[in-house]
Amino acid sequence: MSLAADFGRTLTQHVLENQEHHPDARGQLSALLTQIGVAGKLISAQVRRAGLIEVWGATGETNVQGERVQKLDQIANDTFVEVLKRSGCVAAMASEEEESFIAVPADLAGDYVVVFDPLDGSSNIDVGVSIGTIFAIYRKRPDEAVSLNTILRRGRDLVAGGYIVYGSSTVLVYSSGQTVDCFTLDPSSGEFFLTRSDVRIPEKTSLLSTNECNSPYWPRWTSKLIDTIKSRNDGPVREVSARHIGSLVVDFHRNLVKGGLYLYPVNRRTGRGKLRLLYECNPLAFIAEVAGGRASNGEIPILDMVPTELHQRCGIIVGPKADVELAEKMVRDFPESDS
Repeated sequence: MSLAADFGRTLTQHVLENQEHHPDARGQLSALLTQIGVAGKLISAQVRRAGLIEVWGATGETNVQGERVQKLDQIANDTFVEVLKRSGCVAAMASEEEESFIAVPADLAGDYVVVFDPLDGSSNIDVGVSIGTIFAIYRKRPDEAVSLNTILRRGRDLVAGGYIVYGSSTVLVYSSGQTVDCFTLDPSSGEFFLTRSDVRIPEKTSLLSTNECNSPYWPRWTSKLIDTIKSRNDGPVREVSARHIGSLVVDFHRNLVKGGLYLYPVNRRTGRGKLRLLYECNPLAFIAEVAGGRASNGEIPILDMVPTELHQRCGIIVGPKADVELAEKMVRDFPESDS
């Protein structure tokens, strides 16, 4: 039996089979998703060799977010930019690590816009914790000159989104709006093979992912929500466990597969969230909704938020639909103005 027969469809085969869902794409979306897989393989190789070739640690620089840039952050960012630029599928892109958007030269430009977090969870690099890449794809508006408005799009406009996890295995998850499908990299062949198809987030929350040490800075509804979910353990069998890794993409992936609620609200003292709307929240919200879940900032769905800044931050609650709706109800029932 062949390796392909053992493992199933490759990423390339899968995206080609599904390009009929985007008949106006003329094959570019399929090619783009395949090239993102290529970038993931290159970054995965660097992550696995990080300690050996001394590419972990900080570069000594800070990014536009004011955070220390890790060496692998820079490698991942440069890799993604160069692969996308040469793909022939991308007109413009934006990265969490770059101050401004990047316009692709006209002779290389394609029909799509990509925004991405090249290495989510990079503060965990030095201790061997899983990290990942998050990406979102928009179709460029016809005849539009590339500008900031090309990038500042609602999540509802996404045509595809996904992420790559670099952990005990390298896993790529993507959706183009119909299903959420998971692929695992086989190191011996260098191919991503389909390992989970049509992933649906479990309706019941069994995992709660949040950093409760931040609770003094959070709106008061968060403690009500957390206490309500934890109270489900009153019966003879524990229903909910706490699981928080600190790499958003990895927390999200575990919750997608096993059924968990991820919570990172705004800081009530500053009114600001931690996570970036374009690069983190929108693509994961897109995946969550296709998988039957929900993502909200507590007031409206994440995908309905209209971005006004390239590096805009927001709060997020993402997971099983019923518990995200419960959180939205508690936001309404326990407003800060009444505290």
